[in-house]
Amino acid sequence: MSAGSSAGLFLELKAYGPDLDYICRGPVQGFKILLHHPAEVPRVSRQYFRAPLNQEVVVSIKPDMMTTSSGLKDYNPHRRQCYFPDERYLSYFQSYTQQNCQVECLTNYTLNMCNCTAYHMPHEESTPICGSGSIKCMFDAQTKLLEKEVELGISGNENDAGCDCLPACTSLTYNAESTQAEYNWKKMFESTRKNISAYPGMQFTRLNLFFKQQQFINSERNELFGQTDFLANCGGILGLFTGFSFLSIVEIVYFLSLRLMCNVKMYGRHYWSGSSRLINNDAYVHD
Repeated sequence: MSAGSSAGLFLELKAYGPDLDYICRGPVQGFKILLHHPAEVPRVSRQYFRAPLNQEVVVSIKPDMMTTSSGLKDYNPHRRQCYFPDERYLSYFQSYTQQNCQVECLTNYTLNMCNCTAYHMPHEESTPICGSGSIKCMFDAQTKLLEKEVELGISGNENDAGCDCLPACTSLTYNAESTQAEYNWKKMFESTRKNISAYPGMQFTRLNLFFKQQQFINSERNELFGQTDFLANCGGILGLFTGFSFLSIVEIVYFLSLRLMCNVKMYGRHYWSGSSRLINNDAYVHD
């Protein structure tokens, strides 16, 4: 798959009419499409775009990559709002991503609350799999975990939620722009002399995926002002408004230390300022 529609990926999706379930899936039928990081667990229930039946959906993809400057490693992860690869490890995943962390957190919360996990959740071989009798418990666990995170987030203590799932310092997401139009596959089959009766109850969807551009711009998370930048800006402002420079610092140190000691040594401690008015005036002479 490359940039441009002609170099994209074409998929022909088909659904058998009698298999459509309008009770579980509701009145909107079609396919759910999700673009995700290769090392990330897809969660279609949370984010997707729909490809309706008997429609052609054209999707242009724009990758969005975020990296982090190595100069931010000295900052606390919660201050820079991300984890480097060697700062956070997961039990069920080799690669850390925010979504993998959230899946693992939900798995542990469900296991503690229901004593089992859903079949699609990561688990160990000895972990019980929840049956139909535990569906309500699993939904309650997901709802309570979400409520807990929202409450702690509002109070400003989101780090105490137990998940602590910050984004990875290097992350890759895919932004999609989609358009759709009617896909009259029956007319197309008739024009190519295909026997439509060979596809009883079938409904088709055509999907075209391609990258929007040949290259994409990488973004980097960096500090806005470091210590060096702060000192440089302060020096620049002082130099602009007061003529302050490094030589000014030397002069201040000289007048407050070396000049003072020389005056005391030459004229005595009563004439530490070295003022000629005091030295030449007999009224200020001290024994």
